[in-house]
Amino acid sequence: MKILHIANFGFNKQGAHFYCTDRKISAGLIENGHFVYDFSFRDMARMGTIFKTKKLGANWANKEVLKIVSNLEPDLVLIGHSDLMSPTVLKEIKQQFPKTKIAFWYVDWLCEAPKSNFIYDFLPYADAIFCTTAGELLKQYKTKNKKIAYIPNMVNLAVESLRQFEKNSFSNDLVFLGTIEKNSQRENFILDVAQKLGRKMKCFGTFENNAVYGAEYIRVLSESKMGLNYSRRNDMDLYSSDRITQLTGNGLLTFCPYIPHFESLYKSDEVVYFEDSDDLVKKFKIYSEDLDLAKSVAKKGWYKTHQAYNCKRVTKFMLETIFDWAYSEEYEWSSYVY
Repeated sequence: MKILHIANFGFNKQGAHFYCTDRKISAGLIENGHFVYDFSFRDMARMGTIFKTKKLGANWANKEVLKIVSNLEPDLVLIGHSDLMSPTVLKEIKQQFPKTKIAFWYVDWLCEAPKSNFIYDFLPYADAIFCTTAGELLKQYKTKNKKIAYIPNMVNLAVESLRQFEKNSFSNDLVFLGTIEKNSQRENFILDVAQKLGRKMKCFGTFENNAVYGAEYIRVLSESKMGLNYSRRNDMDLYSSDRITQLTGNGLLTFCPYIPHFESLYKSDEVVYFEDSDDLVKKFKIYSEDLDLAKSVAKKGWYKTHQAYNCKRVTKFMLETIFDWAYSEEYEWSSYVY
């Protein structure tokens, strides 16, 4: 098929975010045998005005989308996180090309208004919506004749290429990578753990430590034995940031809070679940003293991520859902299609 993929590919980041989901989705679609035309909406919006601001240039970028659809006549228009897109554009696509399917994906945590309100604007024209949050927050978008489905964060072997469980020597015992909002619950949690572990834990992007991106991000992972997966919210059905696949997919032993229903994705011998900061510190010490056990769990987590959540398999699920094809296999998350 011909697929127009409209997302925020971050050309203005000069490759610093090469491991993000938008590129993995395009890669997975190509691995499944389809032609993919990438359109970076925010970057094109910036180009649409001499002021180089995406909001002022959004109107121009919306018109460019219609030109591309006219030239390409895609079988599918797949949209990710492009909140500046006009629903009118989607309406015109449906009117001019009624056979073209339209689908939307979203990998930030779903929340109440207003952050994800724009998804409601897309609903009348979308054939399917995919989110990395399940449960009631995802069900809010369910309407007649629309497929609403959970998707897991995905991995690409060409990107998550490390196998840390094969190493015996590390510069970092436990790492946390990610920026944190001041005075948030997550900041308090990370600070508590960091104080208890001292030099055993290194944080990047927090507590006045510089964040790392691009090759430097991968370099930090390549020097680390264990990683902490702790999102802004850890109480939402199946939701985690893509940190989960970046850690497990590179073979680090990964610590993860008890996210609702997350054990349907990762068993307790594939990641290390913890209740609170004290439980995390206790389990960190256990796995620090037993390298063979740490390697075993890390290897199983690595295998699960690359076997189950690789971008080819997840995008195949997305296509089968969008086009209402019978599922070609049993997906671990297929019960979360509403």
